[in-house]
Amino acid sequence: MDRRRFIPRSEGMETRMMLSTASAASAASALTGMTTPATGQILPITIQDKLHRIERLPGTLRTLSPNRFLPKDTMSEIQAGLTSMVSLLHPAPSSALQAYNFAMRDIVSRPSLRPQDARVLNNAFISVLQASGATPEATSQVATAMNSLVTKVDTASIQPVFLATNDYAMVLQLAQVVGQPMPAPGVPTITKATGAQVDSRHSVSPLSQPTFGGTYQANALLQIYNQDTGEVVGTGTPEKNGRYAIQLSTPLAVGSYKLRIRAVDEAGHLGNSSQYFTLSIVPPKGHSKAEPAVQIAQATPQGPVKALKS
Repeated sequence: MDRRRFIPRSEGMETRMMLSTASAASAASALTGMTTPATGQILPITIQDKLHRIERLPGTLRTLSPNRFLPKDTMSEIQAGLTSMVSLLHPAPSSALQAYNFAMRDIVSRPSLRPQDARVLNNAFISVLQASGATPEATSQVATAMNSLVTKVDTASIQPVFLATNDYAMVLQLAQVVGQPMPAPGVPTITKATGAQVDSRHSVSPLSQPTFGGTYQANALLQIYNQDTGEVVGTGTPEKNGRYAIQLSTPLAVGSYKLRIRAVDEAGHLGNSSQYFTLSIVPPKGHSKAEPAVQIAQATPQGPVKALKS
């Protein structure tokens, strides 16, 4: 049984091949110098990272055949379509991937690429992009250019099936990689100076604006928001070492709140949200529950500053 199949990967895997019809020698040659998952390629998170991956596409495709001709106009169309998908896709459902793999398996066993095979490949490719949330315009742009690459360039080569199936697999993989939103941050923890961490997802504070910390991609914009209202109650940016400390910018009254944290990319696309975490604002010692929470002031070189009610 032929078990070859396309499996989306998240970390730098657009450079792997289906190895569909190549001989063992040509497959090994094409793989020379390619990075494998074990070497730990970096997941492209920022838009700059993703655009760099798209710019590298011609070089990626040439790993299949180093001296192959790649029409500049065709590649530009593919790259433009992929750029319009950046951070806007979601993982394709298994049903779409299964249909794509069935089409691929039928074609890889053929000695040559027939016109109907090219159509089947292109339609299966379109189905996965559509199922991943790509717009009709972006899907049409990439699919039209891919069909041109396969029918006008790959079919003129000595290994048309190998190139065609792998071209589609690589571009589809790249679309899945650059199309994913920024990953969800881990649940942050409250800083000891502003509250107590009861457990991994519940904290307590006498302050109306406590501070939460954690780690994430350096320089990313992070938002802490109220799950129930959608209101953003705090923003911050991790340092170069990835660590961040975000003090809530919106004072919270005594009560319990369900919060989440997410990243926002340079274009304003919202990333995936963390699991919710709860924050309980409690009255400071010496104050009745009827009184609002207070912001405890920090000491200064001139001495302590009197705390003010929020």
